[in-house]
Amino acid sequence: MKLLIITNRESDLSSLLVKHFGATTVDMEKAKAVRLDEFDSVAVLGGTERGAVVFHHELRTKLEAYADSGKKLFLEFVNSFRYVYSASAKRISHHRLVVADDEINGLEQGELLDTHANSYSRPHFLMPNTKPLLYYHPYVPAHDRTPMSREQIESGEVAFWRCENVLSCAFKICDFRKARLAPKERFDSLVSYIVKFLTNETIEIDIPETVKHRDVTNFECDLSDCIKKSLAWLERYLIDDGNGGILEGLSHEILPDGTQLRANSVRTDCSGEAAGAFFLSGEADHRRYADNLSDFCYGSMMIKGTMFDGMLRWTEEAWGVCYQDDVARALIPTLISAKLGITDKHVPSVTRALEFLMRTTAKDGLRTRRTDNLVYLQSGTDIASLSEEEHGYPCSHYNSYYSAALILCYLVTGREDMLEMGVRGLETLMSLYPETTREQSETSELCRLVLPLSVMYMATKKEAHKEMLERVVTDLERMAYGGAYREWDTGYKANCSKKIDSECSLLAKNGDPVADLLYSVNWLPLGFAFAYEATRDEKYKAKWHSVAEFFICSQTLSENELIDGSWARGYDLDRKENYGVPHDVGWGPCSVESGWTVAEITMGLEYFKYID
Repeated sequence: MKLLIITNRESDLSSLLVKHFGATTVDMEKAKAVRLDEFDSVAVLGGTERGAVVFHHELRTKLEAYADSGKKLFLEFVNSFRYVYSASAKRISHHRLVVADDEINGLEQGELLDTHANSYSRPHFLMPNTKPLLYYHPYVPAHDRTPMSREQIESGEVAFWRCENVLSCAFKICDFRKARLAPKERFDSLVSYIVKFLTNETIEIDIPETVKHRDVTNFECDLSDCIKKSLAWLERYLIDDGNGGILEGLSHEILPDGTQLRANSVRTDCSGEAAGAFFLSGEADHRRYADNLSDFCYGSMMIKGTMFDGMLRWTEEAWGVCYQDDVARALIPTLISAKLGITDKHVPSVTRALEFLMRTTAKDGLRTRRTDNLVYLQSGTDIASLSEEEHGYPCSHYNSYYSAALILCYLVTGREDMLEMGVRGLETLMSLYPETTREQSETSELCRLVLPLSVMYMATKKEAHKEMLERVVTDLERMAYGGAYREWDTGYKANCSKKIDSECSLLAKNGDPVADLLYSVNWLPLGFAFAYEATRDEKYKAKWHSVAEFFICSQTLSENELIDGSWARGYDLDRKENYGVPHDVGWGPCSVESGWTVAEITMGLEYFKYID
């Protein structure tokens, strides 16, 4: 059979068709001179273009005549054909494709597909005898399949349809591999449907993967390679070797050509966490990066003087904002480095930062969610008045690592007041447990407690504190799945559960096989390592080994250096693929955080070698 592809550049789909069918390829301009009747089918791949294709009148006339002859025509990202024309293309990030019926082999009604930050040109009208096959819906609260009825599905915006011998796609699918459209096997089914429509043949979708993962064959060697790759990834995001901090990482937005947008904010927490990963590597160059990052955190990013003395700024944009959890995650790597004898250079700055937080902590040892300096400047109120409040915010997400930083500082400096404040905060949280206020999920709350409770027991050696740790870890085991821990939220009480236009959990329904590497399991390598160091209980060593294997296997391996060696937020534990509810306003399943995710995981993988 003879197949013609009209496109202005090579793509995954054109490569597939050329490889298997020897298809002829011409650009839009040259296509005007081609005799279309010499071909059995034609594919117009407009997904290579910025906007939806509007045909030159000569080419349009020839293509419509070709379609009228009964031969098969596939149109991708074409604005106007026959009497159908479309709205201007728009970028979409929180819409999901929903399968309308079972016509496409391998896809069933209600199944979901994610196109990331794709472009969509919505048709205003459809021709008679058109059969819609896929619809776009915004904010579908499901992981894998929606319970919507067919009527509800068809209330969406049509995205993929067949009108007799013409098949149309209103979004960009031609670079389905590069754009990491997910789940992979569902898009393979969709591409197979397109190929069979054009050729009447079924072929293997053998376009190389953009992202791969490794299997563990030799734990020590694979662990070493995993750490090496993650440190190399962090190094690529440094600003001036760390003197200017580190970029936040990668946005959740993957464009249709495979370009993933960077998250260019410079955050103190990410910089401090990255410093910890570099400190623990033991390499000379990495030590230089770590020193530079630490100087950045405790230099311009720390306020000196005024009632805010010691406050670490949140980001270069949010100059007067303080989240104690973010501060703690910048401080803890410095304290770990001092604890291990690597360097104590910045310990005085750490104590200064913690003294500010202590001055603004409520009587129960917990702090409010965040403080904004402008609020106190406008009101003329001393920020230290927060210490007169009876209660802070009872959430592990916001306060447990702050308590851990206080106790670690006691272990390094002997400051009894910091031990007392840290213990008070954790005991307050545990007095409310398991009904602490959840931010992302119940799983996240539990994961956040492992390190702080381990540090508390390390400092106090009180049996009651050991029992708190064991209770939390035992409860966490209910979420164990596939070497990791899936998201779970009893009663769906988390603040970010099923949200729209704000921060949103990856969890749609308890039981979904999805792990969160930004808010949950990323805390566990360091947490389990500290639990083993504090208790010398072999079960914690086994848990560290198990979660370390998970991270070795889930690390992104790619020829694309922007993602090679990283971990993205959402991971489907059954598919072993980055996939999850894409509704978060800024940190969707494909986002990558330099500090929260990559550096935290790396520190946890590195730290175990320092345990005697």
